[in-house]
Amino acid sequence: MPELSVILPARDAEKTIHRAVSSTLRAMPTDSELVVLDDGSTDGTLQALDALKFDRRLRVLHAGAQGGRGVGAALSTLLEHTDSRYVARMDADDISTPWRFKTDLRAVRHSADLAFSTVAKLRGRILAPSMPMPIRADAFPFHLLLTNPACHPTLIARREVVEQVGGFRRVPSEDYDLWLRCAAAGASIVRVATYGLIYRIHPTQVTASAAWQSASWDDETQANAFGNLAQTLVGVRLRRLVQIASEPSHARSAELADFEERFTTATRDIRGSQGLFLRRRLAARLTWARGYSRTGAASMDEGALNV
Repeated sequence: MPELSVILPARDAEKTIHRAVSSTLRAMPTDSELVVLDDGSTDGTLQALDALKFDRRLRVLHAGAQGGRGVGAALSTLLEHTDSRYVARMDADDISTPWRFKTDLRAVRHSADLAFSTVAKLRGRILAPSMPMPIRADAFPFHLLLTNPACHPTLIARREVVEQVGGFRRVPSEDYDLWLRCAAAGASIVRVATYGLIYRIHPTQVTASAAWQSASWDDETQANAFGNLAQTLVGVRLRRLVQIASEPSHARSAELADFEERFTTATRDIRGSQGLFLRRRLAARLTWARGYSRTGAASMDEGALNV
């Protein structure tokens, strides 16, 4: 059993899979494995993977007739076929930095149950690093009440914690849903300032579609997980800001004011740069929610890219 398993679902990723896998293998420690699930690809993904099989740390699984069921199902399959102490994520279109796992493993070995790193966004050939702002364990759950502050393919986690809350579920935002449940269960979650990933931005991403966004915002399972975390943090079940913002403008004002008051009261003991970061994020999200319209207004990204 290796200490670390990096799990990577891939579907029709022939143009990017070689760079994603090779960069991850270079960054991984000796006592680790990279397990790729080909989720029903119809292009040259498997051929690209064959060229990398000289590294014995690479394992390739085939979904077969079960392929194409979505990222959540693919990740569940990958968890079932690994048994390491720590589990990390990678996507088929991103690039790992050489120092990624040194930094993240240090975090989970020390105190964290889940750790994420900062990303640099790649649009075409333009590289745009995000602000290298770490998030402490005491502040991270509150960020989850505002938006998703973590980029999924930078995850490294203690397997037992992920399994204890039920692992990945088949919901639109399988990553955010998992973070909510882990935080509500008391897991220690952090984001480090070190850049661990080059995150490709392209129009074919699932999360770039309006259909995915609508499904994620309206999903009752995710809303329930959010309510559970809010109950733990502020003492009452709150609705997600994206749900409140979707109400008619005359109906959202009082609920947003209540959200702001409860959130501010619950976070008053988080001081210094972490408290300032939270207050700025709250103000930005409330401004967006008060002005949002499903027709004509630009939406705020639910992922880590704007954090």
